[in-house]
Amino acid sequence: MKTLQKQMVYDIEDIYWPLTNKQLLGIVLVCLSVFFISGGLLLQAIDPTAGVLDIGMLSVLLFCILAGLLAVYCCCWLQEILWQPFNFFRQDLSYHFNQLTSWQQCIIYF
Repeated sequence: MKTLQKQMVYDIEDIYWPLTNKQLLGIVLVCLSVFFISGGLLLQAIDPTAGVLDIGMLSVLLFCILAGLLAVYCCCWLQEILWQPFNFFRQDLSYHFNQLTSWQQCIIYF
């Protein structure tokens, strides 16, 4: 009987798996969306004259994220065009970046 109980416990442990970063990010985004939507209703329940942001504000957030990613991509693209050795350095950037002097690191950073 004890071996059967131990076998059942091992079977239950095999089902468990840790959440990946993508799954955690999805759960957090869903929770934040629910909080954003229900936050306005809760605020109006407390104070009926309160002005709340509507769902259209989420499109502004999405636009800001896309604009930021586009700016980073354009900076990397221009850096590769204007500074040809960057293609070589990008292959193992952390090693090559640490070999540069401090002022060279600042130039790459800015």
